[in-house]
Amino acid sequence: MLYNNLILNDTIIEQFKKYTDSNNIPNAFILHGNEGVGKFGHALELSYMILSNDINDNEHTLNKIKKNVHENINYILPLPRKNTISKTDSALKALRTTDIENIHEQIKIKLKNPYHKIELDKANTILINSIRDIKSKMSLSNHNNQWNIYIIMNAEKLCFPRQEAANALLKILEEPHENNLFILLTSNIGQMLDTISSRCTKIFFPKIKKESIAQYLKEQNKIFDEKSNLISSLCNGNMILYFDLMNNFNTIFPKLDTIIDLLFNYDINKWDTFFKKTELTEFKHLLNLISLFLSDIILYNEYKTKEKLNFENYYKKIISLSKRYKTETVEQLIKIIDTTKQDINKNVYKPLLITSLYIELTQIINNNRFDKITFNTLNLSNQYE
Repeated sequence: MLYNNLILNDTIIEQFKKYTDSNNIPNAFILHGNEGVGKFGHALELSYMILSNDINDNEHTLNKIKKNVHENINYILPLPRKNTISKTDSALKALRTTDIENIHEQIKIKLKNPYHKIELDKANTILINSIRDIKSKMSLSNHNNQWNIYIIMNAEKLCFPRQEAANALLKILEEPHENNLFILLTSNIGQMLDTISSRCTKIFFPKIKKESIAQYLKEQNKIFDEKSNLISSLCNGNMILYFDLMNNFNTIFPKLDTIIDLLFNYDINKWDTFFKKTELTEFKHLLNLISLFLSDIILYNEYKTKEKLNFENYYKKIISLSKRYKTETVEQLIKIIDTTKQDINKNVYKPLLITSLYIELTQIINNNRFDKITFNTLNLSNQYE
């Protein structure tokens, strides 16, 4: 295997082996599923299977892929357009030298860590020139008689904001060339052109289970402790998010106490001030934290034990709240938070989101208590450490 730090989906790996062993490899794949489930890593594993047919050359092929110098593997990804380019220019001409260096560095990191997220400023679309570059390479003779593999990351960006790149790729897929393989990776297959999807073999990647994360950490000689267990629940099978939360644990998680107190002790000015200081990514993390905490109230209402809880250190707090709110009420709160997360992805104005969210949540909280005592009387001092 290429990676020793990838959570392998054995079912998908077996599918890949059937294709390579029978030498019946499709012209194009779409690997789709949530972010952080290992689509890129599995695409590299498939590429390695295809390009390492000669057992005597496997180590050489492996090293070339890891060092990003294999002439048969091509990466296509959304790029910023920093320079004006013509139709005949390579996509790289749209970039500055520093951008090109940054892209090479980020790909090298991802070749070592499959859960590294490549982030490029203002890289919102896959340029049509990138697809034209593919067409130019396909017109050249294949000097080593091996497969040319094109891995297209964030493939839904072929269609945003216009469909030029998608239409150009579609023309290539309609007239497939021998020994040319396209592997499209996307977390949003619904945003892909149906005409492209229909010409690809689709493989779905399910969310990574908490048990698989625990086993992965054990194999990587890392401890699966209470902190890991909590983050595993919060990341929802997204390993990119898992490592992001783990790296920022001491920044994000202590804020949960403040959020809970603000939720149940109305102060809209403090709420607005608190959240306006947060970056958008952290805001999303905090919303997920709130949802997970609220789901613990539901779990306690059902099972009456702390063993089922994600936040065991908030046990007393959860008991206090479970006595005052029905499951149906808490479910309404979670639904409002989910709607807010969707609005973030629609680029709704953040300050408006923050205020509207608080008003909606507190209206439900104040209208659905079992009693009318104020929450200042609750003992909410238990803190996650």
